[in-house]
Amino acid sequence: MAATFTALDYCLFGAVLIVSGLIGVYYLLKEKWGAKEASADDILMGGREMPVFPVAMSLVASYMSAITVLGTPTEMYVFGSQYYLVAFSGLLTYPATCYVFLPFFHNLGLTSAYQYLELRFCRATRYLAGGIFALEMLLYMAVVLYAPALALNQVTGLSLWGSILSVGIVVTFYTSMGGLRAVLWTDTFQTFIVVGGLIGIISIGSSKLGGLAEVWRIASEGNRIEFFNFDPSPFVRCTFWGLIVGSFIGQLTIYGANQTMLQRYMSISNVRSSQLALFISLPATMLLISLVCLSGLVIYAAYATCDPLLDGKILARDQLLPYFVMETLGTVNGIPGLFVACIFSAALSSISSCLNALSITVLEDLIKPTLDYCDVTLSQRTEARLAKLLGVLGGLLVIGLAFLCYFLGTTVLQIMITVLGMAGGPLLALFIMGMFMPCVNAVGATVGTIIGSIVIFWIVAGAFVYQAPLPELPFRTDGCDVKDQINDLFNQFTSHVVDFSATSKPEVVTELMTDHSVDWSGYKIIYQLSFLWYPTVAVGISVVFGILISWATGWRKGKINSRFIYPVSEKLCCCLPEFLMRCFNCNQLWKYNQQSGSDLLSDEEDEDDDIPITIYTKTKSKENVHLLSKASTINHEDFEADLKHSVI
Repeated sequence: MAATFTALDYCLFGAVLIVSGLIGVYYLLKEKWGAKEASADDILMGGREMPVFPVAMSLVASYMSAITVLGTPTEMYVFGSQYYLVAFSGLLTYPATCYVFLPFFHNLGLTSAYQYLELRFCRATRYLAGGIFALEMLLYMAVVLYAPALALNQVTGLSLWGSILSVGIVVTFYTSMGGLRAVLWTDTFQTFIVVGGLIGIISIGSSKLGGLAEVWRIASEGNRIEFFNFDPSPFVRCTFWGLIVGSFIGQLTIYGANQTMLQRYMSISNVRSSQLALFISLPATMLLISLVCLSGLVIYAAYATCDPLLDGKILARDQLLPYFVMETLGTVNGIPGLFVACIFSAALSSISSCLNALSITVLEDLIKPTLDYCDVTLSQRTEARLAKLLGVLGGLLVIGLAFLCYFLGTTVLQIMITVLGMAGGPLLALFIMGMFMPCVNAVGATVGTIIGSIVIFWIVAGAFVYQAPLPELPFRTDGCDVKDQINDLFNQFTSHVVDFSATSKPEVVTELMTDHSVDWSGYKIIYQLSFLWYPTVAVGISVVFGILISWATGWRKGKINSRFIYPVSEKLCCCLPEFLMRCFNCNQLWKYNQQSGSDLLSDEEDEDDDIPITIYTKTKSKENVHLLSKASTINHEDFEADLKHSVI
């Protein structure tokens, strides 16, 4: 590749590293020299006093990973423009999150969202959710770390393994040292770098091709422009229903039931400001999706007659964007450095957000509840040090797992959505059963989640083993250099068919990537399920089995504190006249519960209606009864005290 890094490129690239690192150092020194010693809550939750703007930008950054920047252009190039509709599924996701999940969890004053599951169900459910989330984040961060390593390998010549180590070490340093405050402000800085980089790449790239109108024309002639495929089959890779409905459920697993996002909502002092941050992030996220999709069309227009993969110039489709930058735009000083800064920023922002959420989940949901069994209490200083240590250990583990991504097939975008759907779906089901289904008991919720996780893992593993067909659109090589084609044709395998009759230059047309030896009839058809529907299937299976098992084990016994159940009837009937509300008994149950301050009772205990409802200690002796606060919200310190006496 002719273009190489110049001094300006290295300056741009190094500036991102320096600024990100300095933000972490600043908050580390601020903590060290502060008037009071930082607690684990300060490190992991930002003291719950973060401003709206950096939280909004961090929400965008959490969605905007290097996978998004690298994988979405590849999606547009290989499969067409349909994926752009995923941006509009946010019009359903954000209101549902803003008015249902966000205020519900914010008013509980939690540190970890999975603490709620212990209060609503039992401690085993909390362990299960924390373990699933930890596994999900480790796999996700490994893929996010691997993706920019590909880009750096393609652009700078740095080895793939060296790239993984350099990215992983930098992000682990400032996340573990600076805490959530450093993460939020570096996310803000990195968001602007990514958006600026994408705008620069699109502007210069499209101008070299004759403008955006010419890009659109070339993409249309190449059958890349398609938005509205209303095929109802869930086995078609991308359809309108999968991209809107399936992605709505998939995004809800992130925005409504993922500690990474919930942690950001709760780092702001009040509900209204958290809602404002979420709505500010919506147009920014839609802008980001528009930019990465448009960059994919620009890349296709540049290589419409000479596919780089078939021409032997790249080794994987996910190298399309970095190859385009260096081969087409590399002669413009600063563009390679801007691109690497863009990719590096996207990787840093996502990994730091997830690493911080992983630390808080492991500490709050796995370590501290276990120590409670042993009657061991951690000091404030020990908790703070342990939070930093968990960040370091998590970063090192992610670096190790990133090496395994080298052996995974298909595109990084599909891998990311598959991982999030496989783990996020059962977690969303747990919260749905807890918030909206008072009849579901702890056994039903826990076993239903396990069954849903096993089934979706079986589907994903089957699709990977049998290599379900991917409907790639045709690619051309008639515009490539003839000498290069002759050398590279020997490297083409069974997925390519050579046609010498069309022109004097050989043209390579891609067939569907299908293993014709596999009989897709019978149960194997489930392996062709679109990755967009994985979260929906996981949620549905978990909820159905949760209800059935709760019914088989006698439903839930006892009353539930109104704070632990979302008031569906109150919300649905709020616009009805008062006399109709009385007829339908809307609001009455919730008003009674709020006035009486009724609390959660364990599934194992029953009671008379006249006996106050309480949370029993582990011994369940009547002498050791602990009442939750009657207030509509509880602060963090009170909640921690409550958990120590809650039902196991």
